[in-house]
Amino acid sequence: MRKAIFISGCGTAYTSIDASRENPELYPETLWALRFLNRRDFLLVLVTPEFQEYKWLVSALKDKTIAIFHWDMGKIDLDYFADIYDINIEESYFITDGLYQKFFQEKGCKIVLVLTGRGVQTLNSKQSKDLSEYADISKNIYAAAFSVALDK
Repeated sequence: MRKAIFISGCGTAYTSIDASRENPELYPETLWALRFLNRRDFLLVLVTPEFQEYKWLVSALKDKTIAIFHWDMGKIDLDYFADIYDINIEESYFITDGLYQKFFQEKGCKIVLVLTGRGVQTLNSKQSKDLSEYADISKNIYAAAFSVALDK
């Protein structure tokens, strides 16, 4: 079975210039992080209900060698998605700034919190005892990629 990296997009891999999701801007470290994880044979999955957001990310990466998949949690059950792509959820990671975190925790996926987007707010809202729910807390998606690769 394969390991996957699930990514919540806005706040984790890219940001919006204004308060809405209009005019997204890719974080500079995102391309390098996804290349790094792709080379280590992780299946990369963007978690978003908006297919347009997925298309934008693939286009913004400007690297056709990175295979990234789209998963809409409102349309396809995670267990079904994992069966299709032969993913071991318990050995996979969810890199997030807090979005969808509880869902992935309940499924047994390892969580890496990034401090971009709403990550600092998510961290500040936790009690010190709650920090054990994270496999790691990283500055950004690139640091999270190294954390995942080094976690055995």
